[in-house]
Amino acid sequence: MKKFLAILLSVLIIACSFSACSAKPNNKLTEKNITVTINTIFDALKVFDSATVKRYVESSTLDKILTYASKKDQFRKLGVAIFENVEYTIKNIDVDNKTVTLSVKNKDLSEVASEFTEGLLKEYASITGIVQLLKDITNDEWLDNNLSILTKGISAAIMQNKEVDVDLSFEQKNDRLVFNFTLEAEDAVSGGALTAIKNLFR
Repeated sequence: MKKFLAILLSVLIIACSFSACSAKPNNKLTEKNITVTINTIFDALKVFDSATVKRYVESSTLDKILTYASKKDQFRKLGVAIFENVEYTIKNIDVDNKTVTLSVKNKDLSEVASEFTEGLLKEYASITGIVQLLKDITNDEWLDNNLSILTKGISAAIMQNKEVDVDLSFEQKNDRLVFNFTLEAEDAVSGGALTAIKNLFR
């Protein structure tokens, strides 16, 4: 009987542990749920899961790239390259003020992303050029040739030396928490890549 109870208790512990690990985000204002939501966001960023990131993040630049990524796999691969190395630590959760402070570090992507976007903007400098660029970024052959250059540059970049602190506010929706990524947050989480890339979508 004792042996049976011990086995049953072990099964229950394992089941509870699995349940905790696989907990899904909801709209509860608890540190546990806030942590689960943050983890879900960064897991989704690392594989550039458009639907999940859009569900839990409000971000002007990310939203544009995610929209393209949902239609063109080249943009999804670019997103993976940008975020797959991001590291983060939750430093503080303020439930009352609905803010979270993160410490984040990524590859230093500001230079490689800036060089890429500046090159394109120079090539498509005129008004008609910008119109053509907007057409080209929907063309698979153009995307294969051009985004692969940026992706290779990102792959060769090195990690930043220091972590950056980022404050995120969040809103409580009916079924989830939505985190607001400011321009500063976008820049920090992406290693500076989004600051440069957003110039293509102005």
